[in-house]
Amino acid sequence: MYDLIIKNGYVVSPSSTVQCDVAVQGRMIAGLGHYEETEGRRVIDASGKYVLPGVIEAHMHCMAPFQGALGANSFYEQSISAAFGGVTMYMDFANMGKGDSPYKQALARADEMKESAIDYSVHGKFVESTPEAIADIEKMAESGIPTFKMFMTYKKEGVMSDDETMLKVFEKAKQVNGLPMVHCESNGIAEINIEKCEAKQDFSWVNFAKCKPVLCEAEAFARAVYFAEYVGNALLVVHTTNGEALNTARRAHGKGLPIYVETGPHYLTLFDDLYQGENGHLAICSPPLRTPKEAQELWEGLQDGTILLTGSDDCTFDVDEKSMFLEKNPDGTWKQDFRKVVNGMSGIEIRLPLLLSEGVSKGRISINKVCELTSTNIAKIYGCYPQKGIIAPGSDADLVLVDMEKEVTLSKDVLHNNISYCLHEGFKVKGYPVMTISKGKVIVENGEFKGKQGDGEFIKRKIHPVYLERYGLN
Repeated sequence: MYDLIIKNGYVVSPSSTVQCDVAVQGRMIAGLGHYEETEGRRVIDASGKYVLPGVIEAHMHCMAPFQGALGANSFYEQSISAAFGGVTMYMDFANMGKGDSPYKQALARADEMKESAIDYSVHGKFVESTPEAIADIEKMAESGIPTFKMFMTYKKEGVMSDDETMLKVFEKAKQVNGLPMVHCESNGIAEINIEKCEAKQDFSWVNFAKCKPVLCEAEAFARAVYFAEYVGNALLVVHTTNGEALNTARRAHGKGLPIYVETGPHYLTLFDDLYQGENGHLAICSPPLRTPKEAQELWEGLQDGTILLTGSDDCTFDVDEKSMFLEKNPDGTWKQDFRKVVNGMSGIEIRLPLLLSEGVSKGRISINKVCELTSTNIAKIYGCYPQKGIIAPGSDADLVLVDMEKEVTLSKDVLHNNISYCLHEGFKVKGYPVMTISKGKVIVENGEFKGKQGDGEFIKRKIHPVYLERYGLN
């Protein structure tokens, strides 16, 4: 007798879509095939639905102090919002400052995440390359934390990694099968442009995007890739927004270099015209939103395999935190000053729906590609495959049932992210998750959250060396 049988659904993998049943025993998938209803303690009829491996969110920022703000959600609340978006595992970043131990900060972050209702892991972070910090890379890898992030900007905020730090981290990462992640924006270009705004005393929302143009990102992207080529290590570039950067990645891929590229659905669906409104500060994120031209370049990158991963870069702040340092004009409007706005936007709950709707329903990509971009590829490159990221016997029973005919109009009232606005307000999507299953337990059903605080487990990760030696995840 199986604990759970999901019958009649279309089971999705990167390579196929097969109508069959999924049998679950305990926390694991026991088998795929055809089962009688009498063989299951509970049977879920998934007729007409697609069954995908649970979404993995490897790029979010929750309870992360930034510019004096902490964010709208606790990790438990974040796990609820995530689960409604089909997410069954997420990863966050250690909080780091100069003098901190990357290893100790990563463990502290994991401890903070224990309240999560879904499984979780942690990325380390580097802001300097002292001998003690570099030695922590091996400790993290041995503890199941083989990924660590560096920022190529935010020098004034004290979190930028300089070129020497990047090279030293790259070298050590290569030795221990670790994977550096980089936020690519040229600090020099951004800071000089901000100085020009200061000279003119013009800090309007639209100037935020102008201070960080495409070439600001593309220069840093190319520099990071050249560093990785020089050292010979694998590299993951997060939240890529434009074709200039993708062309650098294509050059690297042509040489077989293991350069992995991530983008986020907000760069596919939101544009810089949002900065023109009174509340344009709510859309400030880094890198900034671009134009439909760059979005089309990203879709092409998804289609041709230049981009193999997606992440929401969820960094959820309500209006009070986004506006906490701003002043008002005499007429009650905001005195625009992008320097005083906390960067970040929500997205963990809508990543899968946006890719299903804008990708699958509009014929841009297949549902199999969505499976790769939201789960399988992420599990592989971040080192938790095949425990996660695939519907196969022996894998965790992390599943999301999707109704490709379900239409939803996104709004703050539909989502569960604890904020009073929605940048996708009125955006109509076709294709939506209707049930989420974590380790064999139904945690979202009929619009109701049924998970439990603290049910999430820390997942130790180890990246297969083949993914770090040459480009590709097959």
